[in-house]
This record gives sequence, structure tokens and C-alpha cells, in this order.
Amino acid sequence: MTYVQRKFYFPVEMYGDLCLQAKMQGVRITDLLRTYTEQGLRKDVQMKKKNTGGLSRLVRLGKTLRWKGPNNLAKNHTQFAAEAGEADLQRIYDYYR
Repeated sequence: MTYVQRKFYFPVEMYGDLCLQAKMQGVRITDLLRTYTEQGLRKDVQMKKKNTGGLSRLVRLGKTLRWKGPNNLAKNHTQFAAEAGEADLQRIYDYYR
């Protein structure tokens, strides 16, 4: 395995906690940091996979129901966004009137 050397700065309290945890587990701080980083990356990837499930279901539903958007969306996206923003502002204005 090839390693890359990086320099990190930790708050004093966090570094103390890392030292204590490493001693309790009988490992070096670098090994502990690698373990924590690996666990965090795995958790992040799993969360992203979990969160994309709803989006993929929505896409499938759109295909099933043959939802269509404007044909010129890529060309006129700024105009559509401005119109949507105006509608929201008008709705807010009417609500508080």
C-alpha cells in the first residue's frame, strides 16, 4: 500500500483524546486516525447510497407516468427560475397582506 504524507492540525483537547484512545487500544495515533477515517468514509458512502434511493424511485415514477418538463429548459433555465422566484415572492406578499 502506498501512503501519502499530510500535515494536520488538531485542537489540543482533541489531540489529547486521540492520544488517550490510542494508548487504551494499544495502537499508534496514525493507525487510529486511519481507522476513524475509513469508518467515516464508509458511513458517508452508505448514507449517500441510502439517500439516492428516493431519487431513483422518483425518476422511475416519472418515467412510468411519462412526466415531461419544458423542452427548452436547458436554454431558458434562468428565465424559468426567475418566474418561479417571482411566483414565490407574490405568494409570500399575498400571505402577509
